[in-house]
Amino acid sequence: MSDDFSGVDWQTARYDDKEFTPGDPYEVARLGKRIADTAALIQDQATKLHNLVDGNGWDSDAGREFTKKTAETVGLLTTSHQRYAAAAGALGSSVGPEPASDEVRENWATALNHAQTLVRTALGKAKSADAAGSHCQKQIDHHPGHDGHPDKQKLHKQKESADSDLEGAKTDLRHALSYRDTQAGYAKSAIHDAVDHDGLKDPKHHWWDSVEDWIAKIGHWAGVAAAILGVLALVLSWVPVLGEVLAALALIASVVALVCDTVSALDGKGTWLDVAIDAIGVLSFGAGRLLGTAAKEASVAARGSAAVKDVQLARDIGLNPAAARGLGEALNGVKPGQIGKALAEGPAELLPRMRSVVKESLNAKAYVNDIRIAAGKLPGEESLVTEGAPKLAQIAGSSFKSMAGYGKGLFIGSQTLPLAAGWSNLAPVSDGESWLTGPDGLGRVKEIPGLGAGGIPFYNWRWSTPGDDG
Repeated sequence: MSDDFSGVDWQTARYDDKEFTPGDPYEVARLGKRIADTAALIQDQATKLHNLVDGNGWDSDAGREFTKKTAETVGLLTTSHQRYAAAAGALGSSVGPEPASDEVRENWATALNHAQTLVRTALGKAKSADAAGSHCQKQIDHHPGHDGHPDKQKLHKQKESADSDLEGAKTDLRHALSYRDTQAGYAKSAIHDAVDHDGLKDPKHHWWDSVEDWIAKIGHWAGVAAAILGVLALVLSWVPVLGEVLAALALIASVVALVCDTVSALDGKGTWLDVAIDAIGVLSFGAGRLLGTAAKEASVAARGSAAVKDVQLARDIGLNPAAARGLGEALNGVKPGQIGKALAEGPAELLPRMRSVVKESLNAKAYVNDIRIAAGKLPGEESLVTEGAPKLAQIAGSSFKSMAGYGKGLFIGSQTLPLAAGWSNLAPVSDGESWLTGPDGLGRVKEIPGLGAGGIPFYNWRWSTPGDDG
């Protein structure tokens, strides 16, 4: 609902409508009373258990061990009492009198009751003002006199007064709702603080609990590293050796993130959406390598195709075959005698098969060979081209030239889209973490059942991640 309360029917609006102050303060108080009674019972049992061993007759190994265990239990009971007591205090065990000031912090039962009183009063004013304004407007509409008629001017003043009263009622209503939200925030914070800091939340009873936290952190920072290295590899892909090394390191970081996020998803703390995004990220390296290789091969083949055209033109003007071939090679930057090989090694198709993408994504030898080729240790497609080869834009048109251009565009898309998805999916793993390493752009998406699923069916499966209020 907007601040101007457009669409509200003031004649039928109720204080406990869902957009105003729903709920029963006395039911809240009854719940608070039950929780307070539970807190008192826990404290009573803790006291009795403490008194049981607080005396003579326990000076033995068995007695001391029993006392130790009892002390631990008493500590847990005391902490549980504090949690229940905090919740009872936040909710309230009874509906207190109307507060002297709206600035005073109240328990939720008392605050809700007061908020409903404020809303009832504001709605009463709004109903009267709305009725008066409507009545005046009807009289104005049906008045036979001209606009300057005294009676009509009087009606206009009464209508303005009613409209002013309605605006005042809206202001009171905004104050009441602000009071409701503020007091609800106090109660929520009190309960959350008790739950989050009393030591009972997610207790560590098993060594695996610590391990899974470390796995989640390793997966997170591996994802951060993969994003940074992936961007650098894309930006610096034209730098020999460095571009290939960065791509290999980014792939390693992506695989680590995939493994860690898979463990977290199986444990129920991560989501299968995280795993899917990681898997796409890993596969993007294989797709990028295949698309990049195809683009390079098409570029070399385009030079060969342009050289063939130039050879034919040279022959048409009377040059002998050897001279024509030499001219075509020189004009297009193809090494002597390599025109046929350049054409033969041109790609038959541009889009890679999924089987090939998966294979290339996990082919460590291929990435090592890329680095060796860039360092000049192994021959590559560029070995067919002279150092002074013209740019692709300067080569005569051919299907290979178009294929090289499309391949370059697909290569960039195959890297940028998974990188963007992987980075936006990074969620912070510690307080105060920079937004750059934990934007959590898909956090809300994971609250949708199915998209935020995690765990193992029939064991620890869940359909979505809880939201901020979960």
